[in-house]
Amino acid sequence: MKIERLKSVLCGLLTAAIVSMGLALPSWAVDKAGDVVSVRGKAVIERKAGKIDARIKDALLESDSVVTRDKARVKMLFRDDSILTLGANSKLVIKKYLYSPESKRAESIYELADGRLRSVVGSSGFKVTTPTAFAAARGTVFTVSYNMETGATEITVLEGSVEVRNINAEIAGTEVVTAGQSSTVSGDKPPTTPKPADLTVGGVDDKGGLPGLGEGVEPEQHIIDDLHDQAEHSLKPGHQFEQEPAHAVTNVNMNVQFPK
Repeated sequence: MKIERLKSVLCGLLTAAIVSMGLALPSWAVDKAGDVVSVRGKAVIERKAGKIDARIKDALLESDSVVTRDKARVKMLFRDDSILTLGANSKLVIKKYLYSPESKRAESIYELADGRLRSVVGSSGFKVTTPTAFAAARGTVFTVSYNMETGATEITVLEGSVEVRNINAEIAGTEVVTAGQSSTVSGDKPPTTPKPADLTVGGVDDKGGLPGLGEGVEPEQHIIDDLHDQAEHSLKPGHQFEQEPAHAVTNVNMNVQFPK
C-alpha cells in the first residue's frame, strides 16, 4: 500500500515538473519561430500550456500570443531575420509560422489584436492581420496600429511597399502603400488612398512604446547577426542577461575629479 502511494506521489511530482518545463520552454518536438531579444516593462507570453512572463532568450512558437502592459515593449527576432517590436498595451498572435532552414525563407502570418507593431521584414511571405486589415510585405519596414475602440487600422511604410486590403476578402479594394505613405482601414470599408505620413516623430513614446518613425531604417546585417547570436547562445552557463529597465530614464550619479 505504501509502495503504491509512493508511486502516486512520484508520478504527481513528475507531471508537475513536465508541465512547469512546458511553460518555460518549447517542446523538443516543435521548432521555434523566434526568440525574445529585448523586454522593457511587463509582458507575458500566452500559450496552451499557460502564461509566463516574457524574458530575454524566451523561445516563441507558432500560436503563441505576446501581450504587453502599460509602458512596455518587446522586441522579437524570428528565424527568417524579421524583427518585430510590439508596443505598449498591445497583443500579437503568431498565427502561422513555417520556415525552411535551407532557403531561410518563411511563410508567416501575425495577428495584431490590439496596439502597435513595428516590423522589419526579413523575407517574403510576411503577412500581418488585424480585425479590419490585411497587409502583405516583402523586405520592408513598416508599422501597424490597431485601435479596438474605433476599429481602425493604420499602416505606415518607411521602406519598400506593403499591399493593404480589408480583412474581409469580399470587400473590394486594394492599395499599395509605399515608403513615406500611410493608409487606414476601418470597419467594412476598403483602405483609404495612401497619403504622405508624418515621419518626423522621433524617440520612444510611453503610449506606443516603439521607436519613432524617424528611426525608419533597416538594421544592418551585423546587427541582425548579433541578435541571432544573443538568442541562440544565451543558454550557455555563466552567460548573464538583464531585462531592460521599466522606465526609459535612469538616474546615474558620477563623481569626476579633474587635476588642478
